[in-house]
Amino acid sequence: MEKYHKTDICLIEKENERDETYEASNPQIDSERTKDNYRTFARYCTYTEFINRRIDELNLSTKPRKDAVLMASFVIGSDGEFFKGLTRAEQERFFYECTRYFAEKYGKENIISAVVHNDETTPHLHLNLMPIRNGRLCCKDLFNRTELTKLQTDFHEAAGKHWGLERGREGSPKKHLSTAEYKAKKIIMNACTEAADITDEAEEKLQTINQAVKKAEQHFDDTIEQIHTVKAERDKIVSERDSEADYAQALEQAKNGEIAHGKSGMKAQIVALTVENKSLTEENERLKKDNSYLFEAYQKEKKTHNDHDKALRAISLFRTQEPEAFARVFYRATSVLQPFLPIGEQPAPLGRNRLREIEEEIRKEQKHNAPTPRKNNYGKAD
Repeated sequence: MEKYHKTDICLIEKENERDETYEASNPQIDSERTKDNYRTFARYCTYTEFINRRIDELNLSTKPRKDAVLMASFVIGSDGEFFKGLTRAEQERFFYECTRYFAEKYGKENIISAVVHNDETTPHLHLNLMPIRNGRLCCKDLFNRTELTKLQTDFHEAAGKHWGLERGREGSPKKHLSTAEYKAKKIIMNACTEAADITDEAEEKLQTINQAVKKAEQHFDDTIEQIHTVKAERDKIVSERDSEADYAQALEQAKNGEIAHGKSGMKAQIVALTVENKSLTEENERLKKDNSYLFEAYQKEKKTHNDHDKALRAISLFRTQEPEAFARVFYRATSVLQPFLPIGEQPAPLGRNRLREIEEEIRKEQKHNAPTPRKNNYGKAD
């Protein structure tokens, strides 16, 4: 609770009401959200006009002293977590209940203003009233230490408990802060919170950067290792290619009868000839195996050819000596004898009429030897 004299009233009104000409000095005030502020108690005149009219209504025997407390101001609110759990309608109902409590306790006619600020860190209510009891100004009697302690207890029972709020610890040695001190403390606390958030974010970014650096270093090391591996493979291929070129030249010289005289040249020729000899030996062994296989195949084919010639001679003799019997066999086993006869040649040297007679005789024999089909109960063949 704050006590204000006549000279303070205009400044407090400007701070509380915040019209379009108000210039915020508090960095916690978001001017874009000032339009969301609202009153929980109707006001139709300035704070000074209200106070002067109310003093006139009291018909005091003497005018108030210049240092008289004309306005007591209360800031009512809670922490941000409390308001996060409320809807907009619930928040408004909370502040209206707080305003009603003060109006009923100290008189509706003594309430100067009640304004809810939504444009700062957390919503809060500024409630201003005239400290009047028994028709006279008496701030010392209304708001001494004992009365303020009782007010805090009664207010918690009437309004705070219903909303799940806890009363401050009674007898606490903590000093009650003025509005300015409270706002300064909030600014410092918010600044510390923001600094902590910035520090945490910076640490996270630093950790991310360190991880990226480690990955980059690992990738660099892997790349260097790959370069060394590729370089070694390249050197090996170049060395083998040069050696092969030297051996090829040495072998060509040796084949041409050009005998090297130097130690390195003779060594190259010996190695080349050794390699060539080994290659020729392996090729010779392979050719031996191939020749052996081909000879075996030739022997089998030759035997088959001889057997075929014998069968052909036998069939030809049979065809010549027994043409009619050959014709009968031929018509019964065409697939067996046909391969041994030239294409288009008659099966036997018989006249055309005789061949037809043989064909007819074979058909009759086949028809005669065919099984007779059984008949079912209806006289039809199965």
